[in-house]
Amino acid sequence: MHKCWAGDDQPVFVLAQKKKIRVGLAAGGRFANTECARWFDEKTGKAMNPIIVARCHVRNTKHHARMAKIANSTANLNISIQKLLMEAEEYVGKRMNHKLSSLEKKVHFKIASRQWGYVSTLEDTGVALIRGGKTGLEGYEDMDHIGRNDHVMTVSARMQQELLRSQNPNIHPCSKSIGEGCDRLVVDGYHPFIIDHLKPGLDIKLNKSVCRVEVKDPKEGNANLGDSDYWTSNPANITRAKSIHVTYRDGSLYRCQYVICTVPLGVLQSKSEYSKIEWIPKLSSMKRECIDNMGMGTHNKVVMRFKPNDVFWDADTPQLLSPDPRFHFLNLHAYGKIGMMLCHAWPPYSDTWATKTDKQVLGDALNVLRGMFRKNAAAKKFPKPCETVVTRWNTDPFSMGSYSYMPPGAGWDHLQVLALPHPEVGEPRVFFAGEAMSVKGYQCVDGAYESGERAGLGLLKCYGIEVKTSKSKRKKKKKGGKK
Repeated sequence: MHKCWAGDDQPVFVLAQKKKIRVGLAAGGRFANTECARWFDEKTGKAMNPIIVARCHVRNTKHHARMAKIANSTANLNISIQKLLMEAEEYVGKRMNHKLSSLEKKVHFKIASRQWGYVSTLEDTGVALIRGGKTGLEGYEDMDHIGRNDHVMTVSARMQQELLRSQNPNIHPCSKSIGEGCDRLVVDGYHPFIIDHLKPGLDIKLNKSVCRVEVKDPKEGNANLGDSDYWTSNPANITRAKSIHVTYRDGSLYRCQYVICTVPLGVLQSKSEYSKIEWIPKLSSMKRECIDNMGMGTHNKVVMRFKPNDVFWDADTPQLLSPDPRFHFLNLHAYGKIGMMLCHAWPPYSDTWATKTDKQVLGDALNVLRGMFRKNAAAKKFPKPCETVVTRWNTDPFSMGSYSYMPPGAGWDHLQVLALPHPEVGEPRVFFAGEAMSVKGYQCVDGAYESGERAGLGLLKCYGIEVKTSKSKRKKKKKGGKK
């Protein structure tokens, strides 16, 4: 659960406090989860020198500064993060008179990939992600004392202190007084938290796949329907109340007055015959162009549960890494989930899972984890997990990816266009929500939640109903004093 984009007003964070959801502090945002981690060489099983890891993070920060300077000096969006990074590496390397070793290149690539990529390769990630306002790093790439041995040692010491603080995370009811701007791990999952909070009173139809949404004009064929009848919210106005026809793949039909569409971007992109939706009338050319130009990426996971006595990794540290670019291990055992290890998998490796069995994917992840802790794993006779889950978001027809990203050519305005209702001229009838429709919470659960609130408020406006959000109430209270 992120708390990075709106501080105390982040809606999911506000709800978590209200519900007293159990959380543990987690390193997140930019490259905190690679800084606040223990690194091991999966080929030797030895802990990596913290100085090497610190130097790579310092170097990466200098690259960031240079990349931002280049990105903000051009209006061209058709540039990849990879191209910017290569230019920055060359500039900073010459400035520092330092050439990365083969091991440092692997560590640096992993850091940069986690900072910018997540669900996309650096080649397929656009410059819009780094363009914008001040970074706080202006001129950083030209500060020659940054990156010298004494500075790297200082950074390394700070990173080790943060690493020690992160160990054995305290599980507590969510509170803004604990952890300040840190991310949180929702220990018991989102289902009893958000889903159970939202579903009361709803008529949820399961196993229903929508194949067509047809928006009809209520006045069509009803010449005697006056404006007062057209706009009334009276349930007796049957013509208007049933003017949108939603058709399911099983042939059944649902009629309604408005629609809030929350399908993932991959479904809007019609990537699967089992989930694509026909829109009548068609979505605007501008919206269709933005849908096509955005990317839907692949961030898959392997969840493993071992017997309590079979835990062979560092049991107290949440973030465990190696130079292997495919995996990032989050130790759920440290958060009280006994014997559990979560393995994040990134592109391009995660894109290949369609050609691999669960057993093969699990084998790849286990080989790296065992390599990182080979002495302990061997002592316990290389235990196997008793339960596993392998996600396949990129081939799930009702997702077709994990979450969105901006490829070269795409920008933040694409997200704003995606959020526009349909039709874009006249009365809005279909509203859109999801992480790809949120600038503030892009790629995150809080973005999906925030955009859902926005869509709901837009629908209510069509009935002439103005609702004050909890956020606006807090602002009013702050401005006017105590109430």
